[in-house]
Formats: sequence, C-alpha cells, structure tokens
Amino acid sequence: MTADNYCFCELAPLYALDLLSEPERHWVERQVFVCPELEEELSGYQLATTALPYSIPSGSVASDLKNRLFDRLGLALPSPRASEIAQSAASSIVRAQDLQWQPHPVSGVLIAIVHRDEQKREISGVLQAEPGVQYPFHRHATVEEIYMLAGDLIIGGETYGAGDYIRSPAGSGHAPYTYGGCQFFFRTSMDDEYPSVAMTGAS
Repeated sequence: MTADNYCFCELAPLYALDLLSEPERHWVERQVFVCPELEEELSGYQLATTALPYSIPSGSVASDLKNRLFDRLGLALPSPRASEIAQSAASSIVRAQDLQWQPHPVSGVLIAIVHRDEQKREISGVLQAEPGVQYPFHRHATVEEIYMLAGDLIIGGETYGAGDYIRSPAGSGHAPYTYGGCQFFFRTSMDDEYPSVAMTGAS
C-alpha cells in the first residue's frame, strides 16, 4: 500500500497496536500534526489497546511445558548458566546510582543518557531541571516520549506531573518549562531541530 492509499481510520488502530511500518507510523503522526482533532480519535484507540491484556481469560501454564516442548523437538535443555548469559547479553541495565549526570547546554538542566541508538538516531535518558527552567523551542524529527518521574512540566498550557506520559508526534514542536523543577525519562531523536542556536534557559 502506497501513501496515496493510506486511510487514517484503517491505520490508526494498527498504530495503537504498534503494528505499522516506519513510513506508515510517520504518515499517521503527520496526519495528527496537520489535523489535531484526529489526536482524540487516536487516543481512543490507544486507550482501548491498554485494556486488551485484561480482557483475555487467565489460564495456568503447566510447570513442565518447557521440558515437554524441548523433548518433542529433540533438543537438549539449555543449562541455567547459558540462560543467564543469554539474558545478560540481551539486557542493558543502568542502576540509579550509576547514572552519569552531565550538564546540559540549557542552564539549570542535567541529563543522563542511558541508551544511544546510532542506527535509529535515537537517545534515551533522564533529564533533571531546576525550578524556573525554560527549555528552548525545538521541533521533533521523530516521536518524542516523556514519562514524568517528579515535579511539574508545562507544555502547551497543560501541567504534567509524576506518572504522566507525553508523546509528541514527529514534526511537532514545543518549548516546555517548569515552575518547581522536574525530572523525567525521555526518548527522542538526535536530529531534533532548534531554530534558536543559543540555548539559554526542559524536552
């Protein structure tokens, strides 16, 4: 299916289920940016998907299921040590006490990067801002995600606090600020645009 044949009503539910390709996801996010009224429709789908796991009847798994499957496939069970090594290789863990806080170009802001993906051009980390910090206006190259950990963050006249999740679509822009200081986890693009070169004053 080409972009000319895309339909928001068809792609929005798949977007909420995270089943779209990157071009399709970008197309949906662009539609929401161009027509903000579509955000309410998309939010409805996203809210519905959060209830899906709870609508599935619960069932118990036989304790020997893994052994029986491996036996039927003629495979030897991996040793516990091998499983631990495989899990360790697949996981990336940063303890709170090991966060590497660095001063940000914006005065009053510290940032700790916990993951960098050069291929996707994405960074994930934790941002901490002092009271009264105004973050410069920036435009998102891709989706930006924020999960509030503490304090307050004002975006577009709305105040967000601990436990709130903010997802900004590609192409959108804002200049958040905080009254009492804040801390949040974020995932964003390395290629966000800052029209004002001099960053003086959180994302």
